[in-house]
Amino acid sequence: MEIQRILDKYDRLMDSKEFEEAGRHLNYWVSEAEVEKDDRAAFALLNELVGFYRMQGAKEETVKAIEKLLAKTESMGLGDTVSGGTAYVNAATGYKSADMPEEALVLYRKALTVYERDLMPDDTRLSALYNNMAITLSSLKKYDEAFKYYNKALTLLDSLSDSENEKAITYLNMADLAYDSMPAEEAEAKVEAYVNKACDLLTISYNNKNPGFKFTAEKCIPSVKYHGYFMLANKLEEMLNSK
Repeated sequence: MEIQRILDKYDRLMDSKEFEEAGRHLNYWVSEAEVEKDDRAAFALLNELVGFYRMQGAKEETVKAIEKLLAKTESMGLGDTVSGGTAYVNAATGYKSADMPEEALVLYRKALTVYERDLMPDDTRLSALYNNMAITLSSLKKYDEAFKYYNKALTLLDSLSDSENEKAITYLNMADLAYDSMPAEEAEAKVEAYVNKACDLLTISYNNKNPGFKFTAEKCIPSVKYHGYFMLANKLEEMLNSK
C-alpha cells in the first residue's frame, strides 16, 4: 500500500478544510489496510487518525482510534521501540484532549522509557515529551513532578541552537504552573520572571528572523496577556505585525 500517496491526499484535504472527506479518506484506507493485512500501513494511518479526531475535538472517536492504535502497536510487537513510543505519545495526547489525563500519563511514561533509552540526548522529541508530561502532571496536581519535567525540557533545549521559540513556550507553561501551584506572593515573583524570560527569548527569535517566530508569538501572546503583562504583549504584537 502506498502510504505516502494516501497521506499526501489527506494533507491536501486538510489544507483545503475538507475535514469530513479527510476523515472518510483515512478511515477507508485503515479498513483497506486491515483487509490486506498490511500492518505497517494500518499502524501509520491509525497514528494519523488519532491526530485527526483529536484536532476535530471528537472525543469519542479519538478514544476509539486510540484503542485501535494501541492494539496494533502491541500486536506488531512495537511497544519497546521508538515507533511504538511515538504511538504512545500520539495516543497520550489524544487521551489528554479527551479529558483523560491519568490514561495519558500512563502512556507518556511508557514512551519516556523508550525515548530516554533509545533517542540521542538532544533529540527534540524528548523535550516535547517532557513538556507534554509536565502539562499532564500539572492537570493532575502533581506540581513538583511537573516542574521537574519542565526543567528537563529546558536543559535539553539549552543544548540546542535556535531553540528560543520552544524555550519561550516552556517558560510560559511554567508561569501557568507557578500561578496554579504556589502561594500568591511567591507565584507573582515566579510568574514575572518566567514571562519576562519568555518574552526575551521571543525577541531574540524575532531578531534572528527565526521562521517559527510568527506561529510561536501568536500562541504565546494570549498567555502573556492572561498573566497581566500587557506592555510585553503589545511589544510582541508590534514585532508580529512588522513581519
